Order: sequence, then structure tokens, then C-alpha cells
Amino acid sequence: MMRSIRGRLACLALLLLCVTGTLPAAAQDGNAAAPAIAAVDAQASDLAVIRQSADGDVGVDAKADLRDRAMAVGAAANEAVGLLEPQLAAIDARIAELGEASDTEAPDVKAQRDALGQQRADIDSAIKRGRLVAADAKETIDRMIREINEAFSRDTFKQVASPLSPLLWTQVANRLADDGARAGDFARDWRNQIPKTGTAARTATVAGSLALALLLALPLRRRLREFGRRIASEQVPSTRARRSALALWFVVVGTLTAALGVTIFFYGLSWSGVLTPIVRPLAESLAQTGALGAFVLSLGAGLLLVGQPSWRLLPLDETAVKRLWPFPTLAAVLTFGGVLLVEGGRAVGVSQPAAIVINYVVAFAYGALIVAVLLTLGRIRRSHPDTANRQPSARTTLVTLATLLAWGCVVAALVAALQGYVNLALFLTRQVIWTAVVSASAFLLLVVVDDLCTTFLSGDSRLGRSLHVGLGLRRTQVGQLGVLLSALLRIAILVWAALLLSGPLGPGASSLFYQIGSSAEIQIGGFTIVPGAILKAAVVLAVGLGLMRVVRHWLEERYLPATDLDPGARNSVSTIVTYAGILLAGFWAITTLGIGVERIALVVSALSVGIGFGLQAITQNFVSGLILLAERPVKIGDTVRIGSDEGDVKRISVRSTEIQIADRSTLIVPNSELVTKSIRNMTLADPLGRIQIVFSVPIDADVAAVRSAILETFAGHEAVLADPAPSIFIDGIDEGKVTFKSFAFVGGPRQVYGTRSTLLFTLLQRFRSEGIPLTAPPA
Repeated sequence: MMRSIRGRLACLALLLLCVTGTLPAAAQDGNAAAPAIAAVDAQASDLAVIRQSADGDVGVDAKADLRDRAMAVGAAANEAVGLLEPQLAAIDARIAELGEASDTEAPDVKAQRDALGQQRADIDSAIKRGRLVAADAKETIDRMIREINEAFSRDTFKQVASPLSPLLWTQVANRLADDGARAGDFARDWRNQIPKTGTAARTATVAGSLALALLLALPLRRRLREFGRRIASEQVPSTRARRSALALWFVVVGTLTAALGVTIFFYGLSWSGVLTPIVRPLAESLAQTGALGAFVLSLGAGLLLVGQPSWRLLPLDETAVKRLWPFPTLAAVLTFGGVLLVEGGRAVGVSQPAAIVINYVVAFAYGALIVAVLLTLGRIRRSHPDTANRQPSARTTLVTLATLLAWGCVVAALVAALQGYVNLALFLTRQVIWTAVVSASAFLLLVVVDDLCTTFLSGDSRLGRSLHVGLGLRRTQVGQLGVLLSALLRIAILVWAALLLSGPLGPGASSLFYQIGSSAEIQIGGFTIVPGAILKAAVVLAVGLGLMRVVRHWLEERYLPATDLDPGARNSVSTIVTYAGILLAGFWAITTLGIGVERIALVVSALSVGIGFGLQAITQNFVSGLILLAERPVKIGDTVRIGSDEGDVKRISVRSTEIQIADRSTLIVPNSELVTKSIRNMTLADPLGRIQIVFSVPIDADVAAVRSAILETFAGHEAVLADPAPSIFIDGIDEGKVTFKSFAFVGGPRQVYGTRSTLLFTLLQRFRSEGIPLTAPPA
């Protein structure tokens, strides 16, 4: 900084000396312009050094010093040009006084004309060089300002003056004239680059493209929406897919028509020559933002569907929808305005104080929008009649967590902005809005994909019947195919949403984690872990566990019920997937810390010795649980006997198995007991229960009547199965008695005891009423 001030003072002194003390003498000697020409050459040399330094790897403070030096060079070059231009005019006047050159003019006049011509050439060349130096200096200054602002924008935790501090507004006021001049230069350069010929044709091109864009964005969009609504109402069967397809149609039509209109208008401006190279990057950013804004508007229209509650995907009433209706428009307008301010400031090359104020304005505008949406959602929830009696669910929990997270981001952004962390505040508010847009888009696509797949790939659909007839697939298999295809597409949508969320985060998120962790490092053995990596690993672990829960819920609620698997097999699949997901999430988090797979293997091998001695029983139960889940000698729903205890298997985990016995208590058995010891599984091969009734009658009793009474009693009970059919046998005749053994089957062992008791009551009453005596069976 001091070097630039000293250089500028030296140049001013040289020029002042040229004007005051030495100008008359130099004019007499024909060298009046020599000091100014020397000043131009000196500034050209200084500018070359500045640009060479700027091309290197320099910091922000060094770039600010180079910017100040370039400003001094530009000012000195302009002052030198201002001094040389009057001298050039004076020489031109003297040459004009000499008149036209001729072969008969005197030798002294010819010598004077040649001297003046040489002086004019030197001064004219110096003026051109000075103007070129000033232009190059301006370009260097703009470059330095742009790079300083970009470095400032990338630094999320850069602290600047608070908006409550007078220092910020003092800096803005000091740079206001310079920023205004830059804006004027930007507008003037843009205007000068527009061709001066063919104005009528350019105007017609711009007007035509604008009219066509408005035609696409307004009337054509409305007509296409009405066309889609009419087709869905009149020609599409009344299914869930009809409703979701209409919402998707609204979004696609609104986005494509508006995006096409913006593209047409952009190329109209380009073909007309209005989009000069200086404004084209800004126009491209605004065109992309305009298309994004159209998508946000169309997304809001497709999800809210004002006046059409029966077609609405969201569980909102008409009053709530009307309250939320303005916010998609506000989000689109604020996004466009924010991009216009930020990118416009970069294009103009405003000073850093002005860029800071712009970021403050955009951050506060985004924050106000988020607060308005959250307050409106809170009023909607409080006004709902069933809010107090609503049972908690996964959806309500997710909505509550998202709301709390959004409030937390807004509060953090406000605190950060008041403390001077404007980039952090802008990052948080912009990310909340972007997350809301991506989440709404993902929700719509998830619903559409699930509805279409489960509707068209069902056993009763036309496509399902065709697959059943043509490929021989069972109707349940067609349904499974639909559920599986829906899951694959929904996973792809979630991955796409995650990538979009990491897009604006992109380098910002990486730098965020890096900046958090760059201040400290933790040494653990041979590992170096930074706090930012720990935070990132925690986020990855939470995401992995959340995905595992989502997959398990989908398996238990959607896919496995559509299969032919029994409840035990479903539990095995769900449990194995759960523990595999936990292991994968853990490995993912560990690798995020920067610990490689080979180091994880070394740690595991070192721990295996301790596990083998200290955790032998737990390890044995864990492995036994995996064996039970894989081989399934015992499954959920089986009736088993372990020692003197008999009951139903209710749950199998990787460590133990829960068995509910007759007195409704739960017996917890380590899995190793089920693998290494003998147990009786009464429903492994055949889940049927067998009833055996043994009794004796006197030898003179009517055995045919006895047989008929037993069969009719078996047939009259609804729990007794017809297949296998009941059977009656005479087991023996001894001591004047005939011993009968009868067998019947019920649906499971759990029904044996109660059904046998009922049958005995019925038989005793019938034998008594028919006079059939009973005797004690032989021992």
C-alpha cells in the first residue's frame, strides 16, 4: 500500500514539474512532452509488474494492495494523457500555421516542419500508450475486485462488519461514488457494444421473442393444463395414478412452457445483438434462475391445486392451501431478485463493502420468507381440529423435525448475520429454501412413481393380466414386480435428491467441513482426524441409519407382505437387512473419517483376540442368531418345547429368541441354546395340530353308534379339519371292554387343547343322551 502511494506521489510530482517549472524551457528546446512521456512509460512498467504479480498465487490482502497500485497507475496514466493532449493540439496548430509542404519552401521551414512532425508522432504514440495503460489498469482493477469478492464469497466463516455497525455504512459511503462510476462504466460499455445499425430489425426481434415467450408462458400453459385435467377426468380410470399423474402434468407443462419462453427471449436478445459479451454471463444466470423460478411456481401449483381438493396429493384443506398459495411465487421472485443483485454486483465489479451489503439484503430477504412460511404452517397446524388428538407417526415426526431444523437455521442465520458472518447467514437461508424445493420435488416424484408402478403392475391391471397370460407369472408375482420396480425408482429419486442437495452445498459444504476442522487436529495412533471430518462422519452415520430404517420399513410394510413368505421368513429377511445396513452405515462413517479399509481390517483383527476371550458367549449367540435366521430351524410362529417349557416363538434377534409360554410370560432363550441343544419344534414340518381321544365302552355296546357319534361330533366342530379326515380305530378288546382311539386335526398345535376339551364335553353329553356307557380304559 505504501509503495503504491509513493509511486503515485512521484508521478504527480513529475507531472507537476513538467507543467510548472520545465514546460517553458522544454518547449523552447522541443522536449516539453518528455517528462509526461517518461511518466507513461514508467506507469506501463509498473503495470506490467502488477499484472505479473497478480498472475501468481497471492492472498486476498496482496490482491487488495495490487488493486490499489493499479488504481494509482491508471490515475497517473490518465493525468499524463491529459497533459499530453493540449501539447498535441498546440503542435497540430503550429503545423497548420506552416501550411502545406512544398518543394520550394525554405530549408529552415522544412527543418521546423520535420521537428514538429517528430514531436507530434512521439506525443501521439505516448497518448495512445497512456490510454492503453489506463484501460489495462482498469481491467486489472476489475479482475482484482472480482477475485477478492469471489474469495470473500467462498469463505463461509469470513467475519465482516455487522449491519448494526457504523463502520460498514461508512465504508459503503466512501466507496459509493466509485461503485456508481463502475455501474455507469458497465452500462456505457454495454451500450457502446450494441451495434448502431439495424435498430428497427433488432427491436422487432426483441419484441417478437418477448411476445412468443409470453404466449408460451401464459395462454398456452393454461390450455395445456385444462387439456390434462379434462383427459384425466374423462378418460383415465379412477385410480391413485390418475391423481398423481395430473400433478406431474401440471409441473411439467408449467416448467417446460416457461423455460422454453425464457430460452426464446434469451436467444432473441442474443440475435438482436443486445446481449453483448459484457452482459451475456449475467443474462445466462438470470435465464437459468427464471427457469428455476418457473419450476418452483409449477411445483406449487401441482402440489397445492387450489380449488381441487379431490385431486390434491397433500393432506391439506382448502383454507390451508389458500394460505400457502402465495409462497411459491414469493420464493421465485426473491430467488430471481437475489441472483440479480449478487450476479449483477459481480458483473459490475462493485466494491467489497457493497457486495457485503448485497449479501445482507439477500440473506435477510430469504430469512423473512422462511419465517413467513414457518409461521403460516404453525397457524395451519394449530387450526386443525384433530391436532390435539392426533397420534404420532413417522410422517408427523419427520415434519416436526424438519420444522425445528428450519427454525434452527433461521435463528443461526440471524445470529451469524448480526455478528458479521454474512456468508454463513446467506448459506443457511439459501440452503433451507433449496432443501424445501428439492424435498417437494422428491415427494411428488416418489408418489408418482409408486402410484404408477403399483397401479399398472398389479394382478388386476391390464398389463398385469398380460404378464400373467403371456409370461406365466402369478398375479402375486406381478404385484411383487410392481413393488420392486417402485422401490428401485424411488431409490434413484432419493439419490438424485441427495445429489441436488449436495450441489449448492458442493464446494461450499466441503469448505464448510474443512473450515470447521482446519483449526484443530486429533492424533489417534497413526490416524489424523479433524473435527470437520468427525462432523461429516456423524452426518453420514445418521443418514446411513436413516436409510436403513427406511429400507426396513419398506420391506416390512410393502414388499414382504406382497410375497408368499411366511411371517418367520419375513422376520429373517428384515432382521438380516437391518444388521447389514447398520454395519454398512458404520463402515461408511469410518471411511468418511479418512480411515481406510485396510486399517479397519487391522483394527478388527486386533480386536478379534479380545472378542474371542472376553466376549465369547456374546459372539457365540450372535453367530447362532445368524444361523437361525439363515437356516430357520425355528421361525416366528413355531410352537417349540425346550425342556419343560412350551410356547410360541415371538421374536428372533441376533442374540436371543423370545418365546411366549402358556401363562403369557416370555421366556428369553440365548440363541446358542437353540443351535447346540435339542428342542422340539411341533410346527416345523407340518403346522397342523393332532387331537387324540381314547375311551372304552362295554363289549355289548353298539360300536357302530359309537363310531357314528364320534364322527358327527368331529364334523360338527368348526376347528376340526376335513382334510386330513378324522379317523377312529378299535385299539383292542380286553376284559369285556372295547377300547377306541380317535384322531382329528386342527389348524395348529395352539388349537389342540381347547378343541379337545370342547369335543370331550360334546361326546360325554351325547353318550349320556344315547345311553352309551363308558368304562375305564385298560391300564
